[in-house]
Parts: sequence; C-alpha cells; structure tokens
Amino acid sequence: MTRPGPHRQAKSRVVSGRRQPRSVPRELVELFRKLAKVKAQVRALGIFTDDRELLECPNCGLLEDVTAKGLLVTYPKDSVDLKDCGLRFRPVDETRFACPKCGTRIKAVIL
Repeated sequence: MTRPGPHRQAKSRVVSGRRQPRSVPRELVELFRKLAKVKAQVRALGIFTDDRELLECPNCGLLEDVTAKGLLVTYPKDSVDLKDCGLRFRPVDETRFACPKCGTRIKAVIL
C-alpha cells in the first residue's frame, strides 16, 4: 500500500522582500500598490483614513474629531469653538497612541 505524498504548498515568489502566492494576479497587486499610494496622498492632505475609533485623552481631555469634509482635527474637550489646535496623537505601535499634549498613552479601538 502506498502512502499519499505530503500536501504541497502553493509556489510563491519574493517581491520587495515579501512573499506573495502565485495565485494573486499581478493586476490585483498593482491595484493594491496604487491604493496605498492614494491613501498616503489623502492622509498627507489631512483627511482621516484610519480604521479606528477617534481618540480622546482621559488625562487632559484632548480629543480627535472629523469635519464634514473629512479632515482630522483635535481640540480640548471643553472647547467652545471646536477650532483645530493642530496637535496630532502620535502612533506608538499598531494600536496605541501618545497624546501630544500630555504624553498619556491611549489604546485605540480598531474597527
């Protein structure tokens, strides 16, 4: 009786230091690259593109908001005019951010 051979994994190739299965069409890979480029351009314009909840510092009350035009703004919780103060929460790692005003670290809720 013969044994069946081990299951073979799909062949892969290395592109830019990352392995990609051969089953991913080149057109799709190129589309993802273009999407990443557009997302970076939009982010540079100040438009909020992240898949997370907006942040609020429990220590000092600085919070994020998004305008009707999609621009990310920050202002103190007790602000009357809701004017952007220009401060931005700094990413510490994949899910944590540091408050630019007081340094408190906040865990973001990823959507």
